[in-house]
Amino acid sequence: MSKFKSFLKEETSGWKAFDLIWIILLCSAITIISIINATHSGLGNNIDVALSIIAAVAGIFNVALGGKGKLSNFFFGILGSILLTIINFKIHNYGLMSVNIYMFVMQFVGFFSWSKNMNKETHEVNKVHMKPKARLFYLSVLVVATVAAGLILSRFPDEAHPFIDGFVSVAFILVMLLMVRMYAEQWWLWILINVASIYLFLTSREITLALVLMYAFYLVNSIIMCVRWEKEARQNDKMQKGKA
Repeated sequence: MSKFKSFLKEETSGWKAFDLIWIILLCSAITIISIINATHSGLGNNIDVALSIIAAVAGIFNVALGGKGKLSNFFFGILGSILLTIINFKIHNYGLMSVNIYMFVMQFVGFFSWSKNMNKETHEVNKVHMKPKARLFYLSVLVVATVAAGLILSRFPDEAHPFIDGFVSVAFILVMLLMVRMYAEQWWLWILINVASIYLFLTSREITLALVLMYAFYLVNSIIMCVRWEKEARQNDKMQKGKA
């Protein structure tokens, strides 16, 4: 029990009243808007709407906690990846469905990796930058794999957007590798992922308003976190050079 209390104290440290109020209001707004939209549009069923809302709320806590470098983000990531696997299967985004299975596994990898690299003073994970060669490598993989994934997904007759779905699928795989290794560059890729994901869910054939709103929040959050992580990573880079 004492370890749990200590963990809870660490995870809630560094939060401002505005942060908590913003998250609560956002989750409430997504829930209310999604229910109203489903009622008036007649799209989807109660289970679909509930799954989308729960996935959206879990996703919001996942990125909010992850942006702050908190370990607890992975618990919400596990829940969100399970629900998004189900949802993407139902709306025929097979690339994203497969990726969310991968995301589920990576939540456990990320948790153990981050737990070994926590800053004892801030109770947040240490942020770092990639080497130039690593950036070029990941960019090359992203381009080549996106084309390959798009060609494969285009063979599915009911695949809605093969190349966009392919890009998001490949980008998700790469961004989780960057996240596990605490690279600040992950947030640049998250921005692209969120823009593409908003388009995918806006053009889907079934009720997914909660997920559109979730990814809209992701986009704003990824921009804010990109600025924050870049700043902290630069500071850590200078400290590492000073020790060398």
